[in-house]
Amino acid sequence: MSTKSFSGIRNNDPLPDPQDVNLPADCQDLLEDYIESTSSMLDEIEQAALAYEAENDMEENAAVIRRGLHKIKGESSMMGIEEMSELCHQTEFAFEEMNKKQRPNVVLRFKDWVNTAMYNLSTRV
Repeated sequence: MSTKSFSGIRNNDPLPDPQDVNLPADCQDLLEDYIESTSSMLDEIEQAALAYEAENDMEENAAVIRRGLHKIKGESSMMGIEEMSELCHQTEFAFEEMNKKQRPNVVLRFKDWVNTAMYNLSTRV
């Protein structure tokens, strides 16, 4: 796998194509469970980002976002989906570095990219 840079999540630069996510052959049987788990976490992250943006329980919603990113990163790493794991890693750092007004946008951009990548993975199996 060639090295792909996901640092663009920090400053709204382009990200690698979500169609180019690699799924190890030995993990294809686990893909359905992975997608279900990740989709559930993305829903939680999206709701927390929207509530955060509306300035509702900002600390609690930030904690939900952090936990969700960390969980997706771990599951992606265990599945061998390195692109997803790296994007989570970069998004975690971006979330901590950004001011409170920028945080929801980076989280929602992350969610959109992951949703597209998961859809593309599901159509290849």
